[in-house]
Amino acid sequence: MSMDEQVVKKGRPRDESRNQVILDSTLERIAEHGYEAVTMDHIAKAAGVGKATIYRRWKSKQELVVEAISSIKSFEGILEEVDETNGLEQQIKQLLLSSFWSEDPIHQKAMAAIGAVLANHKELEYRLQQDYYRKYRLVFFAILDPYVYPERTVGLETLDLIADIGPSMVYYRAVVTKKPIDEPFIEQIVKKMIMPLLVNE
Repeated sequence: MSMDEQVVKKGRPRDESRNQVILDSTLERIAEHGYEAVTMDHIAKAAGVGKATIYRRWKSKQELVVEAISSIKSFEGILEEVDETNGLEQQIKQLLLSSFWSEDPIHQKAMAAIGAVLANHKELEYRLQQDYYRKYRLVFFAILDPYVYPERTVGLETLDLIADIGPSMVYYRAVVTKKPIDEPFIEQIVKKMIMPLLVNE
């Protein structure tokens, strides 16, 4: 087979620069119209690509949405924003802010809209748990490691519950009370709910 034939058979190389455009368009559409109303056709039109281009990258709407949420802040980005030279309380605060808060109103609205439908979309909920929330928990336990594990001051079952406090409170505020997620709110979660359990257990 000649080189020209190989190129034709493989097709054009994927334009990776389109990925972020599609992810951004996904968040924008969901922020404006809600998760239920947005289709792959809507996203493709907003991104200026064909629907086939999207399906070559993501097999389903759920898969696309999970990556769009994760693109707001990468796992590496979260790690970079947690300063190991700070104390435990400040590191946990940085983790929650980096994971669940954004200055971008589109990101805030999109995250709230997605959170509002999780109870009715178990596959989406499962995918988010396996991807986004799993990353959060990995960093959370990594932060606790030098403070908690050497002396085993808190049991593993208790730590597992404590790890869920931040995400649960953020979800309740965004979906149930529909109040904004801001730095003072995150600070209160850490100071009044998480730290007392870690210190007093």
